[in-house]
Amino acid sequence: MFLVKSIDETIKLLRDNFSDYNLKTKKILLSKALNYVSAENIISKEDVPHFNRSIVDGYAVDFNSVKLSTSSTPSILKLTGEVLMGKEATDTVTKSTTVYVPTGGHLPKGANAAVMIENTELLGDEVIINKSVSINENVLLKGSDILEGQVIVKKNTLITPLVIGALKAIGIKEINVYLKLTALVISTGDEIVKDKEELLIGEIRDINTYTVSNHLKNKNIVINESLIINDDFEAYKEAVLKGFENSDVIFSSGGSSVGDKDYTLAILESIGAELLVHGISIKPGKPSIIAKYNNKLFFGLPGQPTSAFFVLNTFINEIVNTIYHLDNVLPIPYFEARLDTNVHSPSGRRMYQLVRISNINNEFIATPLFAKSGMINSLKEASGYIIIDEFSEGYLTNSIVKVYRLGD
Repeated sequence: MFLVKSIDETIKLLRDNFSDYNLKTKKILLSKALNYVSAENIISKEDVPHFNRSIVDGYAVDFNSVKLSTSSTPSILKLTGEVLMGKEATDTVTKSTTVYVPTGGHLPKGANAAVMIENTELLGDEVIINKSVSINENVLLKGSDILEGQVIVKKNTLITPLVIGALKAIGIKEINVYLKLTALVISTGDEIVKDKEELLIGEIRDINTYTVSNHLKNKNIVINESLIINDDFEAYKEAVLKGFENSDVIFSSGGSSVGDKDYTLAILESIGAELLVHGISIKPGKPSIIAKYNNKLFFGLPGQPTSAFFVLNTFINEIVNTIYHLDNVLPIPYFEARLDTNVHSPSGRRMYQLVRISNINNEFIATPLFAKSGMINSLKEASGYIIIDEFSEGYLTNSIVKVYRLGD
């Protein structure tokens, strides 16, 4: 008997059951930290910038001396020196003097603004200022970017290239991170064969361990092992138990329905796993299983490649975000397109429809790819997918729809 849940109910169950994973931590070099998750708050021990600096090539001034400057009534200041890049300014600016300063250069003592060189003229040792500036104009003040004592990266933040850049700015060399999740990927079925050149009637080359494994890798999950297991109860059970022992999560495709050799449910029951979901109101992909064993996740995917992909694609972000409590997660991006034909959807199940995108007269046109769930080529040919709500009967031709890229 199916324990069918809606997508929203499934997401809630994932959040309620897998938010307290026992994640291990380690300290690693910042240069190696891309796509890890921070395991602690990181606090700056210094101001950034740590000195007042100019953000233009021009002249450092006391703004009071040029606040009335215009092209018709310019101010004239004596040039007394130059700031060298990477060096501390040694000259002092007064109301009657100025110092040349490059972009990024140290702002001299006495200066509180910088005039862009485009708004000046140099005549010998005198600088003609043709435009006024306000206080601190064209200047980046000490600590205006990052303050000493500021939390620059919160715990549970995904380390992106920009996060690494910010941490390098405050001199961080090593950080504590959570170890990446590890996974066992299983593909079940007597008909599944691996890397066989010539197939016998009834045999199917393995697809799911490759698509599932690479989709997980794309989400920074480490694949401990990928297996093909025949419809053998004991062999499947042994693999699942070893998987729970050696990996953080298990993703298994096939065997999740109610056929004679669909053993997934029986195996989970035999080892005492807690069944959370058996069937999700999604098309394609209804026969899916989610269970919990020793606080670890088992996710049973449909055997058909398209169904397996859409179920995984629908929930993998939520799984990763929940386990890591990610702090800097953004919504999945989409773009809009005009549908070129009707799309019907059965009520009661959220439908994911593959589409191919064309650009016609500078407008995106979405063409539905009507393919059965066992057809892998449709995934390859698709530009993305649209989502039809479970309470909708579909979209009519010329409807403007949201298109999501595959794999985001």
